Amino acid sequence: MAKIMPIQAMGVLLLIAAGSFASGIGGRIGMKIRFPRDFWRQLVLERLHRLLAIVIILQLIQCFSNYWWEETYDIVYAALTVTAVTELLFTRGFLARFAFQCLTIVGFIIWKTPYTWGGWPESWRVWDNIRSFFIFHIEQLHPFFELAVGVVLAGHVLAWMGGRRAGAIVIVIMSILVMATIDSFFPLELWHNIAWTVTAGLAWLVILHLRQLQARHPDSWEALAERPLDIAFPAVIIITVVLLTGIFMPRAPVLLEDPYTIWTEAQGREVPSFAGEGGVQNASVGSSGSSLSGYSRDDRTIGGGFEFDYSPVMTITTSQRSYWRGETKALYTGKGWGDRRNPELIPSEIGNEANLVLSPPRNEEVKTIEVVQTVTVLRKDKIPVLFAASPVSNVSELKSDNNVGLRWNPEEWELRWSKPARVESYSVVSQVAVLDEELLRRSPPAAEASLELSPYLQLPEGLPARVRQLAEEQTSGLTNDYDRAKKLEQYLKKTFPYTNTPDLTKQSDRANGDIVDAFLFEIMEGYCDYFSTSFVVMARSIGLPTRWVKGYSTGFDPAVLERERFGGPSEIPDPTGAGTYTVRNADAHSWAEVYFEGVGWIPFEPTSGFSVPQPLPEGEEFIPEMNAVVDANPTDTGLTETEKNWLVPAGALGVVVIIGALILIAYRNRRLGHLWSRIKYRGNTPNQRVVREMEKLLSFLQRKGFRRESHETLRETFAKWSGKFSSLRTEFDGVLANFEQARYGLDNGNDQVLNEFTDAADRIRKAL
Repeated sequence: MAKIMPIQAMGVLLLIAAGSFASGIGGRIGMKIRFPRDFWRQLVLERLHRLLAIVIILQLIQCFSNYWWEETYDIVYAALTVTAVTELLFTRGFLARFAFQCLTIVGFIIWKTPYTWGGWPESWRVWDNIRSFFIFHIEQLHPFFELAVGVVLAGHVLAWMGGRRAGAIVIVIMSILVMATIDSFFPLELWHNIAWTVTAGLAWLVILHLRQLQARHPDSWEALAERPLDIAFPAVIIITVVLLTGIFMPRAPVLLEDPYTIWTEAQGREVPSFAGEGGVQNASVGSSGSSLSGYSRDDRTIGGGFEFDYSPVMTITTSQRSYWRGETKALYTGKGWGDRRNPELIPSEIGNEANLVLSPPRNEEVKTIEVVQTVTVLRKDKIPVLFAASPVSNVSELKSDNNVGLRWNPEEWELRWSKPARVESYSVVSQVAVLDEELLRRSPPAAEASLELSPYLQLPEGLPARVRQLAEEQTSGLTNDYDRAKKLEQYLKKTFPYTNTPDLTKQSDRANGDIVDAFLFEIMEGYCDYFSTSFVVMARSIGLPTRWVKGYSTGFDPAVLERERFGGPSEIPDPTGAGTYTVRNADAHSWAEVYFEGVGWIPFEPTSGFSVPQPLPEGEEFIPEMNAVVDANPTDTGLTETEKNWLVPAGALGVVVIIGALILIAYRNRRLGHLWSRIKYRGNTPNQRVVREMEKLLSFLQRKGFRRESHETLRETFAKWSGKFSSLRTEFDGVLANFEQARYGLDNGNDQVLNEFTDAADRIRKAL
């Protein structure tokens, strides 16, 4: 992939830091490359925390991994790398550094996107020409420039806010809270990013501690500066152990539920799963729509509503666009689907080119095309079946934790494990039938089939009669099974709108709990499970052997989106749809298959807005329908579902950053501090406040290790401290003089003395 992964990007930044660190050491031990004497000191104390701020920014931007384009991450990673280099090498001239970083961002945008140079304006004296020139070239930078500059600025802000220990702690805690919240509420796993944030925070605190060491014990600091490995090596070891422990710690049983789970269950709603295990996960007829889209393993009760989950499940490189079939169900209960008992299962041999036979076999006149697929599973969850274009003829490669447990069901066309397995990748070859409508129309009727069809004609005894009557009305006058099935498919497509949140309040007791009757006559809207189940039941009611199928729709090809987004290159797309598709939980889908004697099972797509990408005879072109989602309850917000989802993590991140910034600004701003002191000490004279501030200063110094003997006067104590810390002599003398004036003066004092005292005390605290 072209996108640099976050761990790799962090590795680049750490290598930069390590190189600078090694160069500094080399300069000290006499290597040819020499740096100024204080290079290592400046690198650690003044510059290295900027790199750590960038590391934390790298973790935070992973919250937008489902929303940012791939080239956006490329540009942001490149910009942060340049920022890391410039911030490590230079300490002065912030505006010059930032301007250089912005220029490099523009360069990266021109490099990574199809930026077009429109030429110079015809005349620099005509305002319209100048305006058109700048608009044309600046608009092409959107939105990459704003995002990259914003990320770089955020790194600078964090570096400034973390100049003191309290600021660094707030940054780390806020960052962890943001990622933990998004990890809980969204289908993202950010625990590794949290581990990196904790590691960066520990390193940051080490740097701030070294600053204090330099100010409090300059002699000790100078000795350590001559032998940097004495302090660097144990710090690196400890931080590395913490990082590796956080990343590789095995999962343990839950002792305390997270707040999101407690809150959701307190409202009487089920906690949605993000594991990619549901067509509509945890949905029921009475659900309120809190489930998430995905591949379901329990279809005994279908219906309800769900929210789209766009997290990726797998990528499929294929020679032909297709649906990715998983498994089939034959037993309809009126509420959902069940499996047949004791199906025929044959062990599948990996690499055997002809070991997956069909039962019954196809006639020789059925034309097929070979579809080669390589699937990379992105999730670590166990899956029950292999997904592929149907039917599969052989499995050429398989990387899983149970290669010997794979079984082939020749009648249901399923590649199933004896029990679910974790799969890394696999390659399969499928022999997909070309859709020959004339051949299907000539197919013998179901009564002459060589297959036992009773499981595929089964219907519950309590099925309302009006379902069969509707199917007969729609297919009256048609003379063959194919046209009847096609008529039912088109009826469902064109009559009922698609929505992921059907209005279940329309369902009455008349439907007798049958989900198909309720959909056709009462709810009259829904998603794939409603459409496909209704098609199967209606087809069976008029004698068509039909089964329910589930898997994934095609997904999307990022290369196609790239061409559409940038308007080029102007090439004719491959009519077969060959490419690499990303399949998401939102692509989980169900459809139907009808049996035709001699041809086998043919897919039908009754869901509104969807089309099965079936191979067509030579000369015919497949025109897919737009997979449009019809919103039954449109809102007036003007925002798409993706935009709504994007606003939540962005808003959470923005609120946390703003709150943290306000806290730190208030903490570090001297005027705000003085204002708070005036409010706090309202009614006290300036001299009384000086005395109280001195008491606080003495307590602070004692916590920092400044000892004061019981027999010493305050003047003797400060004289001793001034001799030991000559760099603070002026400040110690100043606070002592102001204190004595306030303590022994005959008046109430004035604000000038108070301000002089607080300024000197602040300088002491900052130095320590």
